[in-house]
Amino acid sequence: MNSKILLCNWTHRHNVSGGTENRYGYLKQIFPDAEIISYTDLFNDGDLKIKNYKKAVKQMDEYYIKRYEKDKNILIIRDAEFGGILNISNIPQITIFGNPYNSIKNLFNINYPKILLNPKSSGIKVAVSNFMKDDMKKIGLIPNKVIPNPVDINFFKPVKSSYKKTLREKYGIPKDKKVGIWVGSSDNPIKNIAMISKLVNILDIVWILVVKNKTDSSNKKVCKVFYNVNREIMRDLYNCADFFILTSPIEGCSHTIFEAMACQLPCIVSQTGYFLDFWDNRIGFRIKWNDLLVHIGAIKMINNIKTDSRQVIIDRGLDLKNWEEKWKKLIK
Repeated sequence: MNSKILLCNWTHRHNVSGGTENRYGYLKQIFPDAEIISYTDLFNDGDLKIKNYKKAVKQMDEYYIKRYEKDKNILIIRDAEFGGILNISNIPQITIFGNPYNSIKNLFNINYPKILLNPKSSGIKVAVSNFMKDDMKKIGLIPNKVIPNPVDINFFKPVKSSYKKTLREKYGIPKDKKVGIWVGSSDNPIKNIAMISKLVNILDIVWILVVKNKTDSSNKKVCKVFYNVNREIMRDLYNCADFFILTSPIEGCSHTIFEAMACQLPCIVSQTGYFLDFWDNRIGFRIKWNDLLVHIGAIKMINNIKTDSRQVIIDRGLDLKNWEEKWKKLIK
């Protein structure tokens, strides 16, 4: 494969942990000569808030067309959100479908722009889970491949219990309390921080909340809030916790739970995304996203059951090395 690879998405926040950032960071890692293209860097001065998606997608399409006119020897790898409102079907491309917009629309009655639901030009289509694959089929898109998101198990890994105490002291987290960790956007209903807000006032545990945007905690004594952290801090925070919780009703294939599992955390997971089809009791509990009493019971029991979540990552081939092999084979 001698083509110049362009890794295209709406934003690439440097040294910030997040789903999209991780995916394209991993792609850049396995294709070091690839060029990262960001809409916010090209057209929006780094502003993460895009006011007009249709205009933004058109701008990206126009950019692709100009690049292809200058050099026919390129390959675009892009997220489904950014490209396809113009006819760019002649440009070699692989489109990654990671966000199940059809399911989100049905659950929350959110009217996403049509371009997000049905890109006209997509080339080879890659779904990140069977859940995402089924969501695509509902709008007439058939993926060529299903490749789940990966995790770098050489980076995200557990620490000794003695060092866990050191990490808690470093980040101001009580050493003698049960600690849970939640990761997401506090202003996004899809991440369901509302469930955490309820649990904060019921259970006698400390919560680590890692969010992309500023949020007010209703109880600062039991919530340690971190904003836009880098991968090193993210790894530390996983290793400060006793368990991880994913409360989202809908996820294509969450990166953060794989990171938590790689750090050997027992997990409480919504029945969605990758784990709708592929479950293993060694992970922890899989529960309904909107059942408060079930959440309470799962949290109380999560550290009393036998788990081995990191081994599930290894057994399932969800590590970065296996992901690299799949992507190199796909591009060949």
